[in-house]
Amino acid sequence: MRYLPDVLGPGFGAAKLQLEPDQISPRSATLVRYTPTEDPKSQLPDRIVPVNVKPGGEPNQGSFRILPPSASPQQRAGSNSQSDVSSRWDDSPARNLDYLQDYLTPELRGREITVLDELDAPSAPQFIAVYVHGWNDYFYQAHLARMMTHMGAAFYGIDLHRYGRNMPRRSGLIPFNCYEDDYTTYDRELDWALATARQEHPDLPVVVMAHSNGGAVVSGWASRHHDAYDGLIFISPWVVQDVSGIPAGNTVSTIISKYLKGLHVPMLGPGSTVYQDSLAGYTTIGSPLPRRLVPFGNDPAVCGWVTNPQWRIIDGAPILFGWLSAILSTQQWLVDHARFSNQPVLCLTAAHDPDAFYHPEIARIDSLMGKKWKSAGKTPLCRNLEKRRLYLSTMSRHIRERDNSSERDYSYKTALVDWTEAARHTDTVLNGNLIEDRINTLYGRVGGGLTLQQMSGLHDLTLSQPLERAEFFAEVAAWISHSGILNK
Repeated sequence: MRYLPDVLGPGFGAAKLQLEPDQISPRSATLVRYTPTEDPKSQLPDRIVPVNVKPGGEPNQGSFRILPPSASPQQRAGSNSQSDVSSRWDDSPARNLDYLQDYLTPELRGREITVLDELDAPSAPQFIAVYVHGWNDYFYQAHLARMMTHMGAAFYGIDLHRYGRNMPRRSGLIPFNCYEDDYTTYDRELDWALATARQEHPDLPVVVMAHSNGGAVVSGWASRHHDAYDGLIFISPWVVQDVSGIPAGNTVSTIISKYLKGLHVPMLGPGSTVYQDSLAGYTTIGSPLPRRLVPFGNDPAVCGWVTNPQWRIIDGAPILFGWLSAILSTQQWLVDHARFSNQPVLCLTAAHDPDAFYHPEIARIDSLMGKKWKSAGKTPLCRNLEKRRLYLSTMSRHIRERDNSSERDYSYKTALVDWTEAARHTDTVLNGNLIEDRINTLYGRVGGGLTLQQMSGLHDLTLSQPLERAEFFAEVAAWISHSGILNK
């Protein structure tokens, strides 16, 4: 397999699988391999690292190690190394610990922290981890690769066809980004990714990780490939749709799944931007920064996650009815027909309701934002009108820029409709309660062992705030240690 340097930088290489083109566009899949020995940041995987993140994992001990600011998951190009957060960090672990405890003690809630310059170098891999992204997404979470490697993984991330690194060029009025009307088509790409990983790391057990829409893709694949994997990790998997907010929601869902398959007509109108607002950072949306986050000024949870706007459409990805039919049909097929092997499964979902610890902070920031909007004359009606103007201008720009890339403007613009600070600690995309019920229905009836937990954080838990991110990795490490996967 030939890997070329990837956009994620040193340590990341990408290989392509060319697929047959269909009537929509050329198709390919991309496998990203992580090689820690080539990554200068391999020993700085994230700012906060749970103590149980080590080869093979251990039970969650509720204590953390904090690394220097340079361990932030993303470093913006041209960032000032003498920023406030960096200038407070010096060569004295005792002073650094005092500084952090001054800000973090309330959020730690009795949990212990220590300060380190870096972690030990990752050891030889003990298992394979293959990560599958969600809808309107791609693999860019370099810190996920680094953290999983410290748990003993040989890490790979795959971009499926018409996603991310394989996004087709926009042409005409129909946007075919992320489109597929038959989810079984993805099987070949997953088979290729796992076969490649097994060839490069023979005799190691395989864990497939999947986020959101990737959870539906992987669940369908897993039901047809019982012997291809040794365990599954789901991050807020989209295996059920919440239709409670839609009049006659179940009937509408049935009509779309049964009768609109292959319909290449986009759903019109601006969708919710709350999730993207939560990823954009505090400064971008003009929100006050909680005191507990002052030591993490260069963290993307504070200053915003950086993605390629051609690969992840931050201003609203159009949805075709045919694709919506495909995901709803797949979800129903999983209930009616899917059967799974008795391999262990971990499902971590973002909370449906915010942790009570954050309630005072949410109320305070929401109040401040409300006063700010009122003083600026931005009533709810004005913000909704602004949202529609932004949507129309965005659609106009997409059409105008089809053949003129020099006109592209990717700065993020939002009207903050329905925004609440609670969005930073809950799943604003899916319903975690429904996910737990559905995953239990699908996987709880087999004997391999199912671990289910809701956690405070974002829809993609790997992009949550620093301590919430660390709790996610602590639970993954704990599951690896007791799942029995490393004994296979």
